[in-house]
Amino acid sequence: MKHIISIVVKNNSSVLARISSLYGRRGFNIDSLSVAATDDPDISRITIVTQGDEYALDQIVKQTKKLQETIECYPIVEEESVCRELLLVKVVTDSSFDNTLVNLCDKYGAQILDISENSVILELCGTGSKIDDFLNAIMGARGEHYDIKQVCRTGIAALKRGVRK
Repeated sequence: MKHIISIVVKNNSSVLARISSLYGRRGFNIDSLSVAATDDPDISRITIVTQGDEYALDQIVKQTKKLQETIECYPIVEEESVCRELLLVKVVTDSSFDNTLVNLCDKYGAQILDISENSVILELCGTGSKIDDFLNAIMGARGEHYDIKQVCRTGIAALKRGVRK
């Protein structure tokens, strides 16, 4: 089962290494990781996506809370939160570039960031499933596949809805 964990930490050097090594020592694979400073440059928020049962989730949250740099650590429930990922994708185009790709961008809310001689770079921000659907649509457009040259996908950034946490 997929779990999203939000960790608020003191922005000290090697804090990310300590947290990721804690996960590794416990046998957890990190599927997605996002980290950045908050509105306070001395505080960072780390969002981790991992797999495991409820018992494993409880144990990793407890262990993370014990770290000296941890201010708070809690699981995120997707239905009670706003969760987003960012996708950058480079698509090879040819001289017969038509509006199919532009129409797909409009349908999914993607932006065209760069148009070069033989490629286009697209950006999409959304849920993981929306990004998956967009990539599948690009690969199946025009009855043929666009040649996806590169994909860069961020980890999930998530915040609970409402005033608390």
